[in-house]
Amino acid sequence: MRQSSWILGVLFAIWLAGAHSAIGSEVKGGSDESRTVVVWISLDGWRADYLDRGASPFLNELAQQGASSQALIPVFPSLTFPSHVSQATGVGVEQHGIPSNSFYDDETGLFYRYPGDAALLEAEPIWLTAARQGLRVASLDWTLSHNQLGPIRTDYFDPAFDGQLSDSDRLNRLLSVWRDDRGDEPLRLLLGYGSGLDKAGHSYGPDAPEVNEAIQEIDKILKHFHADLLELWRTKMSPDDQLILLITTDHGMSTVTTMVDLDRLAGVERAPGVVRLTSGNVGHLFFTERNDPDREGKIDRLIERVNGFDFARAYRRETLPQAWQYRHPTRVGDIVVVVDTGFAFAGRGFDSADGRVTAPVNEVDGPLGMHGYDPVTNPEMLGAAIVWRFPEPIGGLDLGPVHSLQLHATVARLLGIEPAEGARKDGIDLPPSR
Repeated sequence: MRQSSWILGVLFAIWLAGAHSAIGSEVKGGSDESRTVVVWISLDGWRADYLDRGASPFLNELAQQGASSQALIPVFPSLTFPSHVSQATGVGVEQHGIPSNSFYDDETGLFYRYPGDAALLEAEPIWLTAARQGLRVASLDWTLSHNQLGPIRTDYFDPAFDGQLSDSDRLNRLLSVWRDDRGDEPLRLLLGYGSGLDKAGHSYGPDAPEVNEAIQEIDKILKHFHADLLELWRTKMSPDDQLILLITTDHGMSTVTTMVDLDRLAGVERAPGVVRLTSGNVGHLFFTERNDPDREGKIDRLIERVNGFDFARAYRRETLPQAWQYRHPTRVGDIVVVVDTGFAFAGRGFDSADGRVTAPVNEVDGPLGMHGYDPVTNPEMLGAAIVWRFPEPIGGLDLGPVHSLQLHATVARLLGIEPAEGARKDGIDLPPSR
């Protein structure tokens, strides 16, 4: 494994959350007298302000009874795959090795499109951290938890992601696994996933009425899930045990107005020896002809060309901002191109023959919402998080800013186990239960 005012307030919060301060307080969960069950649900694309729209009465009720943050800070890039894996491992991309939803590995020469194979992980996720320390785990639909083949595996996992399931189907499957489980020891960590909010945000834009409808729908689903979960917990566990429902997201969502053709932006149309791929607002270019005497010159000219556009920035891998933790040696491009909020890369090049680099989103049938942007410059990437505890409520604690890399250690602490080697150790500070 490789180990290696509002805007100002958000910038300060991100700096503070990255300071790795020790804020731990012990929460019971690993003693012989009591056991904690953690149910961690990720709602893809749950932007922080969605809680303020009056469309989620149940989620707001959970927040009032538990602890919550409306400043859950994602890693860069704030894309589904790197964000989920960073939360699960407690490390950034350059350590866990999942730089995008789809990526290329320059060492193997292989492309990976929305991969599910757990073997691609280069850092230990929380489900294996728990299993390695003797806890029983069910992980359904969580990114990169599929097709586990190693010597340490969770008790339940899927062979591959099924994109046809509804959010209700996914959460009911998680309950069914626990309901039907007959292990000598109870499942202690259950991970689930919902994608409806993200799909609505991409399709209609984050401010569309369809997104509010999606918020209402997932709120109703979670209300039923919570009731069934609590009933099931009472049949499986003892009165001395405790239940933690952790609801988080991977990123927020911003409105898209303009699509960008990476090939035309970088001037590499039909260029041999250049592998390129994009996801959201991030593009990667690999110059695979290592013996090309003009290789470095081509890279320099490309960077100069891209930086001539006021909406784009190009970096050599080794000059990427250190705060991004994004310098993976084989899965991040020789050049990384990032476009500003409101812009996103087109999945395919433009068909027009006029050579234009950009096009209005409605002319090329692009997504009306996108993420991936740096949360330092785009606070719309911030998400929300709720921690709900039973039988002793937390009482409406405002957690303030929380960094995604703190979630691994938070779950480890709740379960009474040690975080994985290399993971951030500063979990969320919660009041201890009596």
